[in-house]
Amino acid sequence: MEMTISGLREKLGEANDEQLRELICQLYKQSEVAQQIVDSRFLGDGYGLRIAKEANQKLEQAFFPHRKIDRSLSEAKELLRKFRKSCQNQRALIDVELYFVECGLDFIGIFGESDKSIITLMNTSYASAIARILEDDSQVYFHEYFSRCNQIVDNARKFQSEFSQQMLTIYHQLANE
Repeated sequence: MEMTISGLREKLGEANDEQLRELICQLYKQSEVAQQIVDSRFLGDGYGLRIAKEANQKLEQAFFPHRKIDRSLSEAKELLRKFRKSCQNQRALIDVELYFVECGLDFIGIFGESDKSIITLMNTSYASAIARILEDDSQVYFHEYFSRCNQIVDNARKFQSEFSQQMLTIYHQLANE
């Protein structure tokens, strides 16, 4: 029988600080994903932007490989999913989500809008990045990413009206801030 999340929370609540530190260190040693989660939480923007750059390079390769093009973009979708799961740094998450949308716009500009799942994921990623930007009370992210978000909306206007309208609606949340 495996433990549930609520069972885990209960057990962690019963553990002392030393036991928790030891458990986290063991997880850190055993799992690359655990390392990324901990590192992105504690090492700040420098680390976050470094792993974002690595993720962006992998995304570009997934969207535009030197070999056969995968029109379902399964590798790109999986890379984004894994990055979201393993990264705790908001700036890095915003950067990778926006880059995913930028690559997606280039991709559908070349190959067309036939895959609705990529359009949906682009809208979701754009909305997620905008939400993260709006959550930053200091407005540092707003000033850093506003023009990039604006450029994405300008590029999206070239495509079907429903898609570009969805992108514009999401963008207005940021522009009205």
